[in-house]
Amino acid sequence: MADNMKYWKGIEELEQTPEFVESTQKEFTEYVPVDEFLGDAAEDDSSTSRRDFLKVLGFSVTAATLAACEAPVTKSIPFLNKPEDLTPGVANYYMSTYFDGYDLASVRIKTREGRPI
Repeated sequence: MADNMKYWKGIEELEQTPEFVESTQKEFTEYVPVDEFLGDAAEDDSSTSRRDFLKVLGFSVTAATLAACEAPVTKSIPFLNKPEDLTPGVANYYMSTYFDGYDLASVRIKTREGRPI
C-alpha cells in the first residue's frame, strides 16, 4: 500500500497547473561543463603538494584554536582566618525568597565555600 502513495510539495503540483509544469521543465536548462573546472591541468603543475597543504592547514587551525582559547587568569586567595561556619567541601543551606514582580516564591540556596549553587 505504501508503494502507490504519491506525495506532493504544494497545491500547484497537486493540480498540475500550466505554470508549474512549465517551471519544472525549465528547472535545469543550462548545461554546466564540469570538465572545465574539475579537469584543470594547471593544478597538476603546482609546486605545493597535498601533504604540505595539510601541514599548513593543520598549523593554522591549531594556532587559531590556541589563540582563541586563552584560559582566564584566576587568583586563589586563601583564608587567613577561616570563618567558623565554613568547612571546605561541606555545603551550607539557606532559605530565602524570590520575587519576580508578581509572585513570591520560597527558595532554598545551597552554598559551597560561600558561593551559591
